[in-house]
Amino acid sequence: MVKMLHFAWFGAPGAHYWNVPSAGIYDWRRGDLYMDIARLCERAFMDMVLFADIPAIPATYGDSNDHYVKHGLEVHLDPAPILAMMGGATRHIGLGATLSTSLYPPFLLARMMGTLDHLTGGRSAWNVVTSANATAAQNFGQNELPEHDERYNIADEYLDLVRRLWDSWATDAVLEDRERNVFADPAKVKPIHFAGKYFRSRGPLNLPALPQRHPVIIMAGTSPRGQQFAVTNADMVIAHKNSVQDMRAYSTRLRNQLTAAGRDPASCKVFFSIKPVMGDTPAMAQEKWAQNYEKADAESGLSYLSAMIGIDFSKYDLDKPLPPDLPVQGMIGKLLQYTEAKKDMTLREIAKHEGMHETFPICGTPEQVADIIEQTAIEGGADGFHFRVKVGDFQYLTEIVTKLMPILQRRGLARTSYAGPTLRENLFAF
Repeated sequence: MVKMLHFAWFGAPGAHYWNVPSAGIYDWRRGDLYMDIARLCERAFMDMVLFADIPAIPATYGDSNDHYVKHGLEVHLDPAPILAMMGGATRHIGLGATLSTSLYPPFLLARMMGTLDHLTGGRSAWNVVTSANATAAQNFGQNELPEHDERYNIADEYLDLVRRLWDSWATDAVLEDRERNVFADPAKVKPIHFAGKYFRSRGPLNLPALPQRHPVIIMAGTSPRGQQFAVTNADMVIAHKNSVQDMRAYSTRLRNQLTAAGRDPASCKVFFSIKPVMGDTPAMAQEKWAQNYEKADAESGLSYLSAMIGIDFSKYDLDKPLPPDLPVQGMIGKLLQYTEAKKDMTLREIAKHEGMHETFPICGTPEQVADIIEQTAIEGGADGFHFRVKVGDFQYLTEIVTKLMPILQRRGLARTSYAGPTLRENLFAF
């Protein structure tokens, strides 16, 4: 039986776009690029555009900012105002921002995401991260980040507080009774007087109940503590896996944990990362893949890995596998992606892999790619896939929208209409 899948466009709004083939069409610093991306994704009936973010230029690789600045890596625009522009240019596509519980004050984040939900009529999503980059912490006045598992302890309380702020207005509090000159019922808007171990907030939020009540909550935790966090809090998880077997192991483990926690396994959607390489013939697709591999900058992949894991890999032997016992306080899941599943990959191979922004390799004609996506979803237990890309690569997006998505739609694997006005309705329509 054909299972309809969800699709998202995932990347970061930043300078890494400057050297892609379509860079001459758009300026990554201007809003027209992002509004056109949103329109094209909506044309294909994708569920959402999701932006990654690191509010810092890392200094992990080579103990310096230099490599990142030279190549335009992790030079990002703030995703939140861009999403507001994208929301004004569209009617249905979901819009997700990555924001850190270790950096943003809870009230500020609750208000910002609440505003985005109102502006878009209920299409906002929050990709919850605890941050892995020490430089980002230093940008926000912290000497260092808390250790890995403690960041998740903090994030549990953070989400509790933010949800209480979103709930501080009853859904029927706003009356707008012009005859009585009453905007809202005071009995239905109350302070929350939150006092936890890490945070305090009086409340209430100074904006009404959100169209979705809460934005869709997205997480990417792969470590044991990260998965526990997702099981407790997430509406959707995004994971980068190198094989169908890795996907199956992850989705099975997560759904078993959801069941054990008393949650319906269908209440948390599982998305896996893909970046298909397509050609009009199999040979053309293979040639394009080979060219992409040749052009992929291993050093940039290594610097990205360094920033994510929090270890300077410029000091390691490129021709040996990663040690499984590295003292990681960054993204443990990124380390596990390689040390658990592909123990024999050398650091050079991993760096090239990351330089291509590839996880699970898919290559072929659009029809062959659709075959692979369908079979991967069945065997890997996916509810959907996110295209992991340089988000401003408009030529690649156009190829996905015009060549791949129509095939998926004809096969009943992708939607041909939206189920409702909010992201939550569309995400859980099937």
